[in-house]
Amino acid sequence: MALMAIDVPTLQRFVTELSSRSASRKGVLNILGTVNAVLRYAKKCGVRVPDIPSNSLTIAGDRDGAEAVYFKPADVQQILKLSREPYRTMFTLAAMTGLRAGELLGLTVADVDFSRLMICPRKQADDRTRVLRVLKTKKSRTPVPITRETVAVIRAYLNSHWKENPQGLLFPNRRGQPWKRAHVVKFGLWPLLKKLGLPTHNAGLHAFRHGLGTALANAGASPAVVQRTLRHSDIKTTLRFYVHADADVQRTALAQVQSLQM
Repeated sequence: MALMAIDVPTLQRFVTELSSRSASRKGVLNILGTVNAVLRYAKKCGVRVPDIPSNSLTIAGDRDGAEAVYFKPADVQQILKLSREPYRTMFTLAAMTGLRAGELLGLTVADVDFSRLMICPRKQADDRTRVLRVLKTKKSRTPVPITRETVAVIRAYLNSHWKENPQGLLFPNRRGQPWKRAHVVKFGLWPLLKKLGLPTHNAGLHAFRHGLGTALANAGASPAVVQRTLRHSDIKTTLRFYVHADADVQRTALAQVQSLQM
């Protein structure tokens, strides 16, 4: 439909239909963010478009309230121990940087700044076309700090397993193109999870990102540090979706309180 015809009732029907198709609240918010970006750009170009106040829409919560899958530090340690290349380096970066799947698979060797201990994501791999495209937000282009241990893993991979390719991809497939995330998950991650007795349902590369946010919070990092590491524009997204209540950590905290009271 024409952009100028989009109004609050139309968007509300759209949001309701998305929710009825089992779309998560976060998914709906992401789609609305894209729609609003299009409307803002249209307005900037002189197109007459309506203003859609952020509080004018009713968005349902997640239907089952289920938490996203995340890997605990012990899970990550076991996964990396069993992994073979290039999966081992892929999973190391996913776990230690929190890069999104498209960003991870779209990395080039030039994106790794060894002297500054930074990874500077510039592109993301499109799963459908296998081409590199621009990152969706300015925040996504924020450099990501890495440790010397992570640098050592990358250097070892480059020296022993990396294959030169026209685009300089850090993780090229056999054709010199970006890996498809579904293939990485199906052939690289799930077999390891099955060996370790960990569930595979909804477990993908994003589970490393959720795990990093939770591990940082449990280690005492401030919410601002967690937000900056995951490169979220809104800290509410970080705290609501990416910091999970770990039962083991809760149990330890309860034991400490109990020791003080008894």
